[in-house]
Order: sequence, then structure tokens, then C-alpha cells
Amino acid sequence: MDRRRPHRDRAAGAHQHLLSDDTGSVTVEAAFAVGTLVVVLGVVLAAMGAVVLQLRCVDAATEAARFAARGDEDGARLAAQRLLPGGAEVVVDVRGDDVVARVRAVPLGSALPGVRVGAEALASREPSPVAPAEGPDPLPGEPPEVDAGTDPASASGPASGPAVSGGGGGAR
Repeated sequence: MDRRRPHRDRAAGAHQHLLSDDTGSVTVEAAFAVGTLVVVLGVVLAAMGAVVLQLRCVDAATEAARFAARGDEDGARLAAQRLLPGGAEVVVDVRGDDVVARVRAVPLGSALPGVRVGAEALASREPSPVAPAEGPDPLPGEPPEVDAGTDPASASGPASGPAVSGGGGGAR
């Protein structure tokens, strides 16, 4: 063996050592891993926030449909707005005997661009709790109600009492 060879190897090894040093690579890899974990955690939290907002939209749409079914459309919008974050839109449509409430919102402002959550609820309109001016309609098979201020005999009419014929109808 030549004594000069180890010297040359040491010189070449020093040069290679500078090019293939792994001393800082673990730190860089750990920094990338921590950054990736933070991004993944942020996306998971944003998705959970969107799910929670979806549930709030369902509650708000249901509440709005109930209020609107009772005839209070302004109260329906206000009730839904109280349950939702600012910037949410509430639409109440009356279609014949049905009321449709639609609610849409953007989760976490602009943290999830292009994502909107919403809900829709349907309710049948409820009858008015106020009786008409003429009085309530009787149920089938029941006689009409009598006002306290009128004469019961005149209010009942011929249908409620026994029929009495006024002309020559004696026993034969």
C-alpha cells in the first residue's frame, strides 16, 4: 500500500464530504412536515366549520319556514338571520298552501373559496287563528253556534226543532 493514497483519499473525501453532507437535511424535512401538518389541520378545521354552518342553515331554514307558515314572513327572515353569520341570504317563497324557506351562507368568510352551504325547508301554511267575521263554520253534523245576544228560538231555525205543521193535520 502506498502511503500517499490515504492522503489523496482524504483530500477527495473532504471534497465529497462538502457535497454530500446530511447535517441540515433533517431540519429541512422536519420544517416541511410541520408546515404540511399545519395546512392539513387548517383544511380539516375549515371543513368542520362548514359542516357546523350546514347544520345552522338547516335550523335557520326550518325556523323561517315555521314563521312563514304562520303568516309572519318578516319574522321568518329575522329569525333565520339571527341563527346565521352575516352575509347569509334568506329567501322565503309562498307557493299556494306551501311555504319554502331557502338559506345560503359562505363558511368561514373566504377561507374556503367557492364553497357555499345551504338548506331548504318546506312547511304547509297554517290556518288563520282569527275566526271570520260571520263566525266559525260548524263542523259537519253539528248545529251552528248561537250568539249570546240573539234569541235562541230564532237562531236555531226550522232545522233544529221538531217540525210542527200549522194546517188541519189532526189524528185520523
